[in-house]
Amino acid sequence: MDGLRYRQEIRWLYQAALLLFLVTIALGMARGLGLIDFADRNQFLTHLHSGVIGWITLGIIATVLWIYGGTAARVQDEGYVTWTAIVLIVSVPIYVVAWWTGNLPFRAVGGTLVLCGIVLFAVWVVREATRIGYRQLTTPQLGAAVGFVTLVVGSTLGVLLQIQFAAGGSFLPGGTVPAHAETQITGYLVLVAMSIAYWRLHGNDRTRRGTWMVWLFFTGAVFIAFAVLADILPLTALYIPLDITAFVLLLTLTWRRVVNPGWRTAGSARHYAIAIPFALVYLVIFIYLIMGFALLKLWPTFDDVPQNLIPATEHPLFVGMVTNTLFGLLYDLSADRRRWPWADEVLFWGMNVAVAAFLVAILANAQDAFKVITPVLGLSLLVGIVAHTARLWSAPAAAQPLAAPVR
Repeated sequence: MDGLRYRQEIRWLYQAALLLFLVTIALGMARGLGLIDFADRNQFLTHLHSGVIGWITLGIIATVLWIYGGTAARVQDEGYVTWTAIVLIVSVPIYVVAWWTGNLPFRAVGGTLVLCGIVLFAVWVVREATRIGYRQLTTPQLGAAVGFVTLVVGSTLGVLLQIQFAAGGSFLPGGTVPAHAETQITGYLVLVAMSIAYWRLHGNDRTRRGTWMVWLFFTGAVFIAFAVLADILPLTALYIPLDITAFVLLLTLTWRRVVNPGWRTAGSARHYAIAIPFALVYLVIFIYLIMGFALLKLWPTFDDVPQNLIPATEHPLFVGMVTNTLFGLLYDLSADRRRWPWADEVLFWGMNVAVAAFLVAILANAQDAFKVITPVLGLSLLVGIVAHTARLWSAPAAAQPLAAPVR
Protein backbone atom coordinates (compact mmCIF):
# COMPACT_ATOMS: atom_id res chain seq x y z
CA MET A 1 0.00 0.00 0.00
CA ASP A 2 2.82 2.39 -0.77
CA GLY A 3 1.37 5.88 -1.06
CA LEU A 4 -1.85 4.87 0.68
CA ARG A 5 -2.50 6.65 3.94
CA TYR A 6 -3.89 4.81 6.99
CA ARG A 7 -2.48 1.50 5.78
CA GLN A 8 -1.85 0.42 9.39
CA GLU A 9 -5.43 1.15 10.46
CA ILE A 10 -6.79 -0.56 7.35
CA ARG A 11 -4.86 -3.70 8.19
CA TRP A 12 -6.00 -3.61 11.85
CA LEU A 13 -9.65 -3.24 10.87
CA TYR A 14 -9.59 -6.00 8.27
CA GLN A 15 -7.89 -8.33 10.75
CA ALA A 16 -10.42 -7.58 13.49
CA ALA A 17 -13.20 -8.19 10.98
CA LEU A 18 -11.74 -11.58 10.00
CA LEU A 19 -11.46 -12.66 13.64
CA LEU A 20 -15.04 -11.66 14.46
CA PHE A 21 -16.20 -13.51 11.36
CA LEU A 22 -15.04 -16.69 13.13
CA VAL A 23 -17.86 -16.20 15.65
CA THR A 24 -20.42 -15.91 12.85
CA ILE A 25 -19.07 -19.03 11.14
CA ALA A 26 -18.91 -21.08 14.34
CA LEU A 27 -22.52 -20.34 15.26
CA GLY A 28 -23.70 -20.86 11.68
CA MET A 29 -21.95 -24.25 11.44
CA ALA A 30 -23.30 -25.30 14.83
CA ARG A 31 -26.82 -24.54 13.68
CA GLY A 32 -26.40 -26.20 10.29
CA LEU A 33 -25.09 -29.37 11.93
CA GLY A 34 -27.99 -29.42 14.38
CA LEU A 35 -25.92 -28.68 17.49
CA ILE A 36 -27.99 -25.56 18.20
CA ASP A 37 -31.25 -24.41 16.65
CA PHE A 38 -31.29 -20.65 17.32
CA ALA A 39 -34.37 -21.16 19.49
CA ASP A 40 -32.33 -19.12 21.94
CA ARG A 41 -32.60 -15.64 20.41
CA ASN A 42 -29.29 -14.66 22.03
CA GLN A 43 -27.49 -17.21 19.82
CA PHE A 44 -29.16 -15.97 16.66
CA LEU A 45 -28.60 -12.28 17.46
CA THR A 46 -24.94 -12.98 18.27
CA HIS A 47 -24.59 -14.74 14.91
CA LEU A 48 -26.28 -11.81 13.15
CA HIS A 49 -24.41 -8.96 14.85
CA SER A 50 -20.98 -10.60 14.77
CA GLY A 51 -21.47 -10.90 11.02
CA VAL A 52 -23.14 -7.61 10.16
CA ILE A 53 -21.25 -5.36 12.59
CA GLY A 54 -18.09 -7.37 13.27
CA TRP A 55 -17.20 -8.78 9.85
CA ILE A 56 -19.09 -6.54 7.45
CA THR A 57 -19.06 -3.09 9.04
CA LEU A 58 -15.45 -3.22 10.26
CA GLY A 59 -14.48 -4.48 6.81
CA ILE A 60 -16.42 -1.69 5.13
CA ILE A 61 -14.84 0.94 7.40
CA ALA A 62 -11.39 -0.34 6.39
CA THR A 63 -12.50 -0.17 2.75
CA VAL A 64 -13.77 3.42 3.05
CA LEU A 65 -10.42 4.41 4.57
CA TRP A 66 -8.86 2.85 1.48
CA ILE A 67 -11.20 4.72 -0.89
CA TYR A 68 -10.46 8.06 0.78
CA GLY A 69 -6.84 7.23 1.64
CA GLY A 70 -5.36 8.69 -1.49
CA THR A 71 -7.01 12.08 -0.90
CA ALA A 72 -6.65 12.54 2.87
CA ALA A 73 -3.68 14.86 2.97
CA ARG A 74 -3.76 16.48 6.41
CA VAL A 75 -1.22 14.94 8.78
CA GLN A 76 -3.21 15.93 11.87
CA ASP A 77 -6.00 13.56 10.83
CA GLU A 78 -3.85 10.50 11.34
CA GLY A 79 -4.16 10.45 15.13
CA TYR A 80 -7.94 10.90 14.88
CA VAL A 81 -8.25 7.95 12.47
CA THR A 82 -5.98 5.78 14.62
CA TRP A 83 -8.00 6.36 17.79
CA THR A 84 -11.29 5.90 15.94
CA ALA A 85 -10.08 2.53 14.62
CA ILE A 86 -9.04 1.51 18.15
CA VAL A 87 -12.43 2.49 19.59
CA LEU A 88 -14.18 0.35 16.98
CA ILE A 89 -11.83 -2.62 17.30
CA VAL A 90 -12.32 -2.66 21.08
CA SER A 91 -16.05 -1.84 21.27
CA VAL A 92 -17.41 -4.18 18.58
CA PRO A 93 -16.21 -7.42 20.30
CA ILE A 94 -17.66 -6.12 23.58
CA TYR A 95 -20.99 -5.59 21.81
CA VAL A 96 -20.90 -9.10 20.34
CA VAL A 97 -20.32 -10.56 23.82
CA ALA A 98 -23.21 -8.47 25.12
CA TRP A 99 -25.56 -10.09 22.60
CA TRP A 100 -24.41 -13.55 23.70
CA THR A 101 -25.08 -12.84 27.39
CA GLY A 102 -28.61 -11.59 26.81
CA ASN A 103 -28.02 -8.90 29.45
CA LEU A 104 -30.08 -5.91 28.30
CA PRO A 105 -28.16 -3.14 30.16
CA PHE A 106 -24.90 -4.65 28.87
CA ARG A 107 -26.28 -4.51 25.32
CA ALA A 108 -27.27 -0.88 25.76
CA VAL A 109 -23.78 0.05 27.02
CA GLY A 110 -22.02 -1.99 24.31
CA GLY A 111 -24.21 -0.53 21.61
CA THR A 112 -23.48 2.99 22.85
CA LEU A 113 -19.73 2.35 22.65
CA VAL A 114 -20.03 1.07 19.07
CA LEU A 115 -22.23 4.03 18.16
CA CYS A 116 -19.53 6.40 19.43
CA GLY A 117 -16.99 4.76 17.14
CA ILE A 118 -19.36 4.88 14.16
CA VAL A 119 -20.14 8.56 14.79
CA LEU A 120 -16.43 9.37 15.05
CA PHE A 121 -15.77 7.65 11.74
CA ALA A 122 -18.79 9.19 10.01
CA VAL A 123 -17.63 12.65 11.13
CA TRP A 124 -14.24 11.96 9.54
CA VAL A 125 -15.83 10.76 6.28
CA VAL A 126 -18.14 13.78 6.05
CA ARG A 127 -15.28 16.14 6.85
CA GLU A 128 -13.12 14.58 4.13
CA ALA A 129 -16.01 14.70 1.66
CA THR A 130 -16.56 18.37 2.47
CA ARG A 131 -12.86 19.12 2.06
CA ILE A 132 -12.80 17.45 -1.35
CA GLY A 133 -16.02 19.14 -2.46
CA TYR A 134 -19.22 17.56 -3.77
CA ARG A 135 -18.37 17.95 -7.46
CA GLN A 136 -14.90 16.47 -7.00
CA LEU A 137 -16.04 13.42 -5.02
CA THR A 138 -15.83 10.14 -6.86
CA THR A 139 -18.95 7.99 -7.01
CA PRO A 140 -17.61 5.50 -4.38
CA GLN A 141 -16.64 8.39 -2.09
CA LEU A 142 -20.10 9.92 -2.43
CA GLY A 143 -21.79 6.59 -1.74
CA ALA A 144 -19.62 6.02 1.33
CA ALA A 145 -20.36 9.47 2.76
CA VAL A 146 -24.13 9.16 2.25
CA GLY A 147 -24.13 5.57 3.50
CA PHE A 148 -22.30 6.36 6.73
CA VAL A 149 -24.63 9.23 7.56
CA THR A 150 -27.46 6.72 7.16
CA LEU A 151 -25.56 4.23 9.33
CA VAL A 152 -25.42 6.78 12.14
CA VAL A 153 -29.22 7.18 11.95
CA GLY A 154 -29.87 3.43 11.90
CA SER A 155 -27.36 2.72 14.68
CA THR A 156 -28.88 5.45 16.85
CA LEU A 157 -32.29 3.82 16.45
CA GLY A 158 -30.74 0.49 17.45
CA VAL A 159 -29.12 1.89 20.58
CA LEU A 160 -32.33 3.67 21.58
CA LEU A 161 -34.14 0.34 21.23
CA GLN A 162 -31.59 -1.34 23.51
CA ILE A 163 -31.97 1.45 26.06
CA GLN A 164 -35.76 1.05 25.89
CA PHE A 165 -35.53 -2.71 26.42
CA ALA A 166 -33.07 -2.29 29.31
CA ALA A 167 -35.30 0.30 30.98
CA GLY A 168 -38.46 -1.76 30.44
CA GLY A 169 -40.19 1.22 28.84
CA SER A 170 -41.93 1.89 25.55
CA PHE A 171 -41.06 5.43 24.49
CA LEU A 172 -40.32 4.59 20.83
CA PRO A 173 -42.88 4.18 18.01
CA GLY A 174 -43.98 0.63 17.26
CA GLY A 175 -42.27 0.61 13.87
CA THR A 176 -38.83 1.44 15.24
CA VAL A 177 -37.52 -2.15 15.04
CA PRO A 178 -38.23 -2.62 11.29
CA ALA A 179 -37.16 0.99 10.62
CA HIS A 180 -33.83 0.27 12.32
CA ALA A 181 -33.38 -2.91 10.27
CA GLU A 182 -34.26 -1.31 6.94
CA THR A 183 -32.12 1.77 7.57
CA GLN A 184 -29.15 -0.47 8.30
CA ILE A 185 -29.69 -2.79 5.33
CA THR A 186 -31.23 -0.76 2.50
CA GLY A 187 -29.97 2.67 3.54
CA TYR A 188 -26.44 1.76 4.60
CA LEU A 189 -25.34 -1.72 3.60
CA VAL A 190 -26.83 -1.97 0.11
CA LEU A 191 -25.81 1.59 -0.79
CA VAL A 192 -22.21 1.29 0.42
CA ALA A 193 -21.77 -2.25 -0.93
CA MET A 194 -22.96 -1.16 -4.37
CA SER A 195 -20.66 1.86 -4.25
CA ILE A 196 -17.70 -0.39 -3.43
CA ALA A 197 -18.72 -2.74 -6.27
CA TYR A 198 -18.78 0.27 -8.59
CA TRP A 199 -15.24 1.14 -7.45
CA ARG A 200 -13.79 -2.28 -8.11
CA LEU A 201 -15.72 -2.99 -11.32
CA HIS A 202 -15.61 0.47 -12.90
CA GLY A 203 -13.13 2.68 -11.07
CA ASN A 204 -12.75 5.36 -8.41
CA ASP A 205 -14.26 7.99 -10.71
CA ARG A 206 -17.40 10.10 -10.99
CA THR A 207 -20.04 9.45 -13.61
CA ARG A 208 -23.55 10.81 -13.99
CA ARG A 209 -25.03 7.31 -13.89
CA GLY A 210 -23.02 6.52 -10.79
CA THR A 211 -24.28 9.66 -9.07
CA TRP A 212 -27.88 8.77 -9.91
CA MET A 213 -27.25 5.23 -8.62
CA VAL A 214 -26.17 6.55 -5.22
CA TRP A 215 -29.09 8.93 -4.76
CA LEU A 216 -31.68 6.44 -6.04
CA PHE A 217 -30.51 3.77 -3.59
CA PHE A 218 -30.57 6.35 -0.80
CA THR A 219 -34.04 7.70 -1.70
CA GLY A 220 -35.48 4.19 -1.88
CA ALA A 221 -34.12 3.47 1.58
CA VAL A 222 -35.66 6.68 2.96
CA PHE A 223 -39.09 5.73 1.60
CA ILE A 224 -39.03 2.20 2.99
CA ALA A 225 -37.69 3.23 6.41
CA PHE A 226 -40.28 5.99 6.76
CA ALA A 227 -43.06 3.66 5.56
CA VAL A 228 -42.39 1.03 8.21
CA LEU A 229 -41.77 3.61 10.95
CA ALA A 230 -45.04 5.44 10.21
CA ASP A 231 -46.88 2.19 9.41
CA ILE A 232 -47.82 3.40 5.92
CA LEU A 233 -46.94 0.15 4.19
CA PRO A 234 -48.22 1.05 0.67
CA LEU A 235 -45.51 3.72 0.62
CA THR A 236 -42.92 0.92 0.39
CA ALA A 237 -43.99 0.54 -3.26
CA LEU A 238 -41.87 3.59 -4.08
CA TYR A 239 -38.76 1.62 -3.12
CA ILE A 240 -39.24 -0.86 -5.93
CA PRO A 241 -38.76 1.30 -9.08
CA LEU A 242 -36.03 3.37 -7.38
CA ASP A 243 -33.85 0.40 -6.46
CA ILE A 244 -34.46 -1.41 -9.73
CA THR A 245 -33.36 1.70 -11.64
CA ALA A 246 -30.29 2.13 -9.44
CA PHE A 247 -29.28 -1.50 -9.96
CA VAL A 248 -29.77 -1.25 -13.72
CA LEU A 249 -27.56 1.86 -13.79
CA LEU A 250 -24.83 -0.09 -12.02
CA LEU A 251 -25.15 -2.92 -14.54
CA THR A 252 -24.87 -0.55 -17.51
CA LEU A 253 -21.48 0.55 -16.18
CA THR A 254 -20.09 -2.82 -15.08
CA TRP A 255 -21.74 -5.60 -17.09
CA ARG A 256 -18.69 -6.46 -19.19
CA ARG A 257 -16.61 -7.25 -16.11
CA VAL A 258 -19.53 -9.06 -14.50
CA VAL A 259 -20.06 -11.34 -17.50
CA ASN A 260 -16.41 -12.11 -18.22
CA PRO A 261 -14.06 -11.53 -15.27
CA GLY A 262 -12.03 -14.67 -15.95
CA TRP A 263 -13.88 -17.27 -13.92
CA ARG A 264 -11.06 -19.81 -14.01
CA THR A 265 -8.39 -17.31 -13.04
CA ALA A 266 -7.69 -16.87 -9.34
CA GLY A 267 -8.01 -13.23 -8.39
CA SER A 268 -10.30 -10.55 -7.09
CA ALA A 269 -12.13 -9.92 -10.39
CA ARG A 270 -14.34 -12.99 -10.13
CA HIS A 271 -15.22 -12.18 -6.50
CA TYR A 272 -16.47 -8.75 -7.56
CA ALA A 273 -18.28 -10.18 -10.60
CA ILE A 274 -20.20 -12.91 -8.79
CA ALA A 275 -21.27 -10.46 -6.08
CA ILE A 276 -23.58 -8.72 -8.57
CA PRO A 277 -25.79 -11.75 -9.43
CA PHE A 278 -26.14 -12.46 -5.70
CA ALA A 279 -27.18 -8.84 -5.16
CA LEU A 280 -29.79 -9.29 -7.90
CA VAL A 281 -31.15 -12.39 -6.14
CA TYR A 282 -31.43 -10.41 -2.91
CA LEU A 283 -33.25 -7.59 -4.68
CA VAL A 284 -35.74 -9.93 -6.40
CA ILE A 285 -36.64 -11.80 -3.20
CA PHE A 286 -36.86 -8.57 -1.18
CA ILE A 287 -39.18 -6.97 -3.75
CA TYR A 288 -41.36 -10.10 -3.69
CA LEU A 289 -41.47 -9.82 0.11
CA ILE A 290 -42.54 -6.17 -0.09
CA MET A 291 -45.18 -6.82 -2.71
CA GLY A 292 -46.60 -9.87 -0.94
CA PHE A 293 -46.81 -8.30 2.49
CA ALA A 294 -47.35 -4.59 1.96
CA LEU A 295 -49.10 -4.38 -1.42
CA LEU A 296 -50.80 -7.62 -2.45
CA LYS A 297 -51.61 -8.69 1.12
CA LEU A 298 -50.68 -12.30 0.48
CA TRP A 299 -50.01 -12.59 4.19
CA PRO A 300 -52.35 -10.86 6.71
CA THR A 301 -49.60 -10.07 9.22
CA PHE A 302 -45.83 -10.14 9.21
CA ASP A 303 -45.96 -13.30 11.35
CA ASP A 304 -47.69 -15.04 8.44
CA VAL A 305 -44.82 -14.33 6.02
CA PRO A 306 -43.08 -17.63 5.14
CA GLN A 307 -40.20 -17.93 7.54
CA ASN A 308 -37.75 -18.97 4.85
CA LEU A 309 -38.09 -15.66 2.94
CA ILE A 310 -36.17 -13.61 5.51
CA PRO A 311 -32.97 -15.75 5.52
CA ALA A 312 -33.40 -16.11 1.74
CA THR A 313 -32.73 -12.36 1.47
CA GLU A 314 -29.97 -12.28 4.07
CA HIS A 315 -27.56 -14.90 2.73
CA PRO A 316 -27.33 -13.63 -0.88
CA LEU A 317 -26.67 -10.10 0.43
CA PHE A 318 -24.44 -10.75 3.46
CA VAL A 319 -22.41 -13.65 2.06
CA GLY A 320 -22.96 -13.70 -1.68
CA MET A 321 -22.63 -9.94 -2.24
CA VAL A 322 -20.71 -8.36 0.63
CA THR A 323 -18.46 -11.22 1.72
CA ASN A 324 -17.34 -11.84 -1.87
CA THR A 325 -16.54 -8.14 -2.22
CA LEU A 326 -14.56 -8.02 1.03
CA PHE A 327 -12.51 -11.09 0.12
CA GLY A 328 -11.83 -9.54 -3.27
CA LEU A 329 -10.53 -6.43 -1.53
CA LEU A 330 -8.35 -8.53 0.76
CA TYR A 331 -6.92 -10.25 -2.31
CA ASP A 332 -6.05 -6.88 -3.87
CA LEU A 333 -4.62 -5.58 -0.60
CA SER A 334 -2.10 -8.43 -0.48
CA ALA A 335 -1.53 -8.75 -4.21
CA ASP A 336 2.23 -8.99 -3.68
CA ARG A 337 1.92 -11.76 -1.06
CA ARG A 338 0.40 -14.76 -2.73
CA ARG A 339 0.97 -17.27 0.07
CA TRP A 340 -1.03 -20.51 -0.36
CA PRO A 341 -2.54 -19.76 -3.80
CA TRP A 342 -4.63 -22.95 -3.62
CA ALA A 343 -6.64 -21.28 -0.82
CA ASP A 344 -8.11 -18.83 -3.33
CA GLU A 345 -9.70 -21.66 -5.30
CA VAL A 346 -11.08 -23.32 -2.16
CA LEU A 347 -12.53 -20.05 -0.90
CA PHE A 348 -14.10 -18.91 -4.15
CA TRP A 349 -15.66 -22.13 -5.37
CA GLY A 350 -16.48 -23.60 -1.97
CA MET A 351 -18.11 -20.42 -0.68
CA ASN A 352 -20.13 -19.56 -3.78
CA VAL A 353 -21.36 -23.04 -4.64
CA ALA A 354 -22.36 -23.49 -0.99
CA VAL A 355 -24.17 -20.13 -0.82
CA ALA A 356 -26.12 -20.94 -3.99
CA ALA A 357 -27.00 -24.39 -2.61
CA PHE A 358 -27.87 -22.85 0.75
CA LEU A 359 -30.32 -20.47 -0.92
CA VAL A 360 -32.02 -23.32 -2.80
CA ALA A 361 -32.24 -25.37 0.41
CA ILE A 362 -33.76 -22.42 2.30
CA LEU A 363 -36.40 -21.78 -0.36
CA ALA A 364 -37.18 -25.51 -0.63
CA ASN A 365 -37.15 -25.87 3.16
CA ALA A 366 -34.76 -28.82 2.75
CA GLN A 367 -33.49 -28.97 6.32
CA ASP A 368 -31.40 -32.11 5.85
CA ALA A 369 -29.36 -30.44 3.12
CA PHE A 370 -27.94 -27.93 5.60
CA LYS A 371 -25.89 -30.69 7.26
CA VAL A 372 -23.99 -31.13 3.99
CA ILE A 373 -23.88 -27.53 2.79
CA THR A 374 -22.93 -25.85 6.06
CA PRO A 375 -19.56 -27.63 6.56
CA VAL A 376 -18.58 -26.82 2.96
CA LEU A 377 -19.43 -23.14 3.42
CA GLY A 378 -17.87 -22.88 6.87
CA LEU A 379 -14.63 -24.67 6.00
CA SER A 380 -14.21 -22.68 2.78
CA LEU A 381 -14.56 -19.45 4.73
CA LEU A 382 -12.13 -20.68 7.39
CA VAL A 383 -9.54 -21.40 4.68
CA GLY A 384 -10.02 -17.86 3.38
CA ILE A 385 -9.69 -16.33 6.85
CA VAL A 386 -6.47 -18.21 7.62
CA ALA A 387 -4.93 -17.48 4.22
CA HIS A 388 -5.73 -13.77 4.26
CA THR A 389 -4.59 -13.40 7.86
CA ALA A 390 -1.26 -14.94 6.91
CA ARG A 391 -0.98 -12.58 3.95
CA LEU A 392 -1.88 -9.50 6.00
CA TRP A 393 0.97 -10.16 8.43
CA SER A 394 3.52 -11.89 6.20
CA ALA A 395 5.23 -8.57 5.44
CA PRO A 396 4.73 -4.84 6.09
CA ALA A 397 1.55 -3.62 4.38
CA ALA A 398 2.61 -2.77 0.86
CA ALA A 399 -0.23 -3.05 -1.63
CA GLN A 400 -1.32 -0.16 -3.80
CA PRO A 401 -4.79 1.42 -3.87
CA LEU A 402 -5.36 0.54 -7.51
CA ALA A 403 -8.79 0.99 -9.03
CA ALA A 404 -9.97 -2.12 -10.79
CA PRO A 405 -8.91 -2.08 -14.44
CA VAL A 406 -11.66 -1.25 -16.88
CA ARG A 407 -12.15 -3.46 -19.91
